[in-house]
Amino acid sequence: MSRPGALHGIRVIDMSTSVSGAWCARMLADFGAEVALIEGLNGHPARRLGPFDDDEKSVVAEYVLANRPSAVLDIAHASGIAALQSAISRADVFVCSVSPDELTAAGLNIERLRQSNPRLIFCSITPHGSTGVRATRPGNNLTASALSGWASINGLDDQPPLKASGLQGSYCSGTMAYGSIVSALLARSKQKPHRGQFVDVSELEVMASTFGPALLAGQYQGSPPSRNAKVDMSTGPVPVKDGHFALTISRPHFWRDAMNVLGLDDLADDPRWATSWYRQQHSEEYVDRAQEKLASWNKMDLFDTLAALRVIAGPVLETDELAENEHLRAREFFQTPEHDGPEFPGPAFKMSASPPRLVIRAPEPGENTAEILRTFAGLDEQAIDALFASGAAI
Repeated sequence: MSRPGALHGIRVIDMSTSVSGAWCARMLADFGAEVALIEGLNGHPARRLGPFDDDEKSVVAEYVLANRPSAVLDIAHASGIAALQSAISRADVFVCSVSPDELTAAGLNIERLRQSNPRLIFCSITPHGSTGVRATRPGNNLTASALSGWASINGLDDQPPLKASGLQGSYCSGTMAYGSIVSALLARSKQKPHRGQFVDVSELEVMASTFGPALLAGQYQGSPPSRNAKVDMSTGPVPVKDGHFALTISRPHFWRDAMNVLGLDDLADDPRWATSWYRQQHSEEYVDRAQEKLASWNKMDLFDTLAALRVIAGPVLETDELAENEHLRAREFFQTPEHDGPEFPGPAFKMSASPPRLVIRAPEPGENTAEILRTFAGLDEQAIDALFASGAAI
């Protein structure tokens, strides 16, 4: 399925079994790459992740597996392995969720493939990377949050640590892998002859690399930051009339204008409160008064009032409010596949000359097996029929 875009002409084999790998491949497809999803007999594991729609389909899978066709191959069959190797030998990028050693153990000799296709960019997205003492250990979003330190700063001090919400680690890792692959494609284009490389993405390291400033404080100050004993307006969102609102002040004029809006003129005019360190050390002197005033406001009214004064603040939107947010709607953030399908959140950035396109909905497992074997693996009809007859392809 060739399409215009920034990555037009790039062919990708997506054999990932993780949300991070699926999200990486989805981004490559959104920006014009020709991507084929290769699933095992049980389908991509994302298909079993909730929530589910009225047709009992995974909403997560519908989101991360969109924009590419699907083939089902059984690589326990020698002919299935051969078909997969043929597709990879003709590809620019190969995305998977295991290490090269694990692929070799499964019968797929990556080194031989890279010798036959030196242009290949092989991206492995795994919990802990392909080297190191934890390389062969399993992992998920929970373990990535725990091992990276993220959980240590989430939650209140008298409560257990909390992992990053949802599948955040997977989406961050998939995005990082996408950027790494694009960098590798750029590097390949500058070489003569053009040569690919191995891209080794560790979900743990993605989370740890985005853990500043807490990790940096531990490194350079000698002690890790502690979790808050409680949440007040100096540390996070607090209740307002119709939800929650974040008003963590960083600049003197933010403080002055916000306090005037709340009717706390004495706090606005007192020069002692102009510095953040003083507010942090003496928060007990103002948070109760300010939060009592905040509680009388509707969050969007307060946001609009403060925004007019250029005060940075944030109403906490619930998921239904986010879906109807007028700013996101005005930017056409939400997208529907061009050839029918459910509406999805859109890409995080826009490109004026080569924008992303959501062309097709997520395929059913094996919906396009024959097409992928023909187009990506270069097999003729007789070979395809033999694969179906043997059960190596479905």
